Amino acid sequence: MEIVLISDGPLPLDSPVRKLPFFFPARLIDMSKVSAETVGDGKVAVIELLDATDVGLKALKASWESIAEIPVICLVSQKNRKEVIQAGALGKTETLERDAPFALLLRRTKTLLKADVCKVLPENTPSRTVEAYKSSNAFLESLCLSSAEGSKIRVTLMNESAEEMFAALSSDGWAAWLGAVQTHHSGTYSHTLRVAGLAGMLARHLGWSDTVCKEIIAGGLVHDIGKMRIPLSILDKTGKLTKDERVLIKRHPMFGRDMLKSRLEVSVDIKRMAIQHHEYLDGSGYPDGLAGDRISPKVRLITVCDIFTALTEERPYKETFPARTALTMLKDMGPKLDQKMVAQLGSMLFGQQLGAVSRLSAQSKGNAAA
Repeated sequence: MEIVLISDGPLPLDSPVRKLPFFFPARLIDMSKVSAETVGDGKVAVIELLDATDVGLKALKASWESIAEIPVICLVSQKNRKEVIQAGALGKTETLERDAPFALLLRRTKTLLKADVCKVLPENTPSRTVEAYKSSNAFLESLCLSSAEGSKIRVTLMNESAEEMFAALSSDGWAAWLGAVQTHHSGTYSHTLRVAGLAGMLARHLGWSDTVCKEIIAGGLVHDIGKMRIPLSILDKTGKLTKDERVLIKRHPMFGRDMLKSRLEVSVDIKRMAIQHHEYLDGSGYPDGLAGDRISPKVRLITVCDIFTALTEERPYKETFPARTALTMLKDMGPKLDQKMVAQLGSMLFGQQLGAVSRLSAQSKGNAAA
């Protein structure tokens, strides 16, 4: 699902193309270095013509066959006649106005990629789970868009997604939900959907009210919002992360705080789940080193589910653990976690369809960092 971004030198700071790597795995290629090798298996090319030189365009034209077989979008300003002529001279392209709403570029790119997250769902996926999966993905995409544009989070869509997921989990169970979300092409999205579903199931198992269970699911959907400031090429990297990449990913709770502090439409409890889900009860977590009662039960639950999900996901650079082993590892974390919740998670998973859960956990795919 990778896209290639083409520019004459670094992307201009005011180019909307700079936002695309937060939605799709992407590579930036200089116009002078476009070739079959650098384009590789890219599915869509997006060309930024802002500040393009005659030398850069001549090199691109000479190597045009390298991208001629994939859809090409050129960003131009209709007020700049030179850019319009340059786009036309390239040949088979479609043009989009640079100053148009970013959502138009995003939507067109998604259409050209023909990305249908439901296409690869298991044939026996229950209809309610399918609808909840569609709704949750729609909310995550809107969340990423609101993060990129600085617009309000669509709280109504968030609540509707949480309600549909809760209904699907209640009727179809955890195994059906896990079977669906493990098919997602993005490990980052898959991780978020797993955490939200598992957290909702655990809250229900604990006997919390339906209203609170839905809020927990919503918190799970939003908990990694800070990662939306990190390119997917890092979050979904197939190889081992570098030290700098790990440091960047570890900053996502702080990014989440920055992104949510002015969002009055989001509840305080959901904000806490996003900012504090890496805090530990013994004070050794981050970003604020909170301890004990300063960490609410809702945050504690998200933390347990987040770590369990990370342990049972398949990642190229680390071992994937079966559900039983992951639970033992949570117990070994001792005072860092709420061990009563860890025990209840074990009771929920191993008391109901243990075989199905274990098999699905072992087969799960996704490489998002927790």
